[in-house]
Amino acid sequence: MNEDSVTPVHPATHAHTSRCWWDYTKPGWICPTGEENAPRSTTPIVSEVDHAEVDTRDMVVVHTAMLREFRLLSGAVAGVADGDRVQARVVEDHLRLVCDLLHHHHEGEDELLWPLMYGRLPANLRPLLERAEAQHEGLHEALGAVGVARHAWIENASTVSRDALVQALESLSVLLTEHLDDEERNLLPLAATYLTAAEWHAIGEHGAASTPKPALPLVFGMFAYEGDPVVLKAMLASAPLVPRLLVPRLAPSIYARRAAKVYGTRTP
Repeated sequence: MNEDSVTPVHPATHAHTSRCWWDYTKPGWICPTGEENAPRSTTPIVSEVDHAEVDTRDMVVVHTAMLREFRLLSGAVAGVADGDRVQARVVEDHLRLVCDLLHHHHEGEDELLWPLMYGRLPANLRPLLERAEAQHEGLHEALGAVGVARHAWIENASTVSRDALVQALESLSVLLTEHLDDEERNLLPLAATYLTAAEWHAIGEHGAASTPKPALPLVFGMFAYEGDPVVLKAMLASAPLVPRLLVPRLAPSIYARRAAKVYGTRTP
């Protein structure tokens, strides 16, 4: 939308329509001065109350855990001795879980986050979203390369296949670090502004539904290792009572046992 044809309008004096949009850069509402000539949005804009309510810190918790695990896993793979298939399978089992988490995390964003935001962002902010989508494509290819190297490694646990996997993991980590930094700096504030709380929570629910139930305590333990306790509590708010009470108590020790097997320490 061309800003020359719009003007800020105070919410108390104007009933917002789907043609109005919230400009995060000001911040403030932008509403057409000539609604008959203004482009019509196909996606209803959210209210200021909804914007204020959305808390995106849970995604930072997820990002922190995934960045840590991929960084540590590169070292864990490198530390497996030539031909040690037993330890290779221990490390590969955890690597497979983390790769699946990243895949489903991005799948949720591709299906539930980007389409909504693209329909609501003003044109000058859409390049930020397009950059993130392009990064997802690169990360999908990098995850595929890790998968190929991972399967080759567990077949023989050789030094050659091990080193190829380490290289693939390091390449993935570089791309992931750049992408998540961009997302946290640029897109999470926009998501907090343009999405409703229900729309945001649907992304987390997608991730939980994509994770095998037996693995959920371990995954929550990964999040809890460095996660903000207040945010972690909020992440379990919609869970049934028993898991909501038990998971915070059991998850840290479950992750600690996995870390000891994979990384050689309960506190990696």
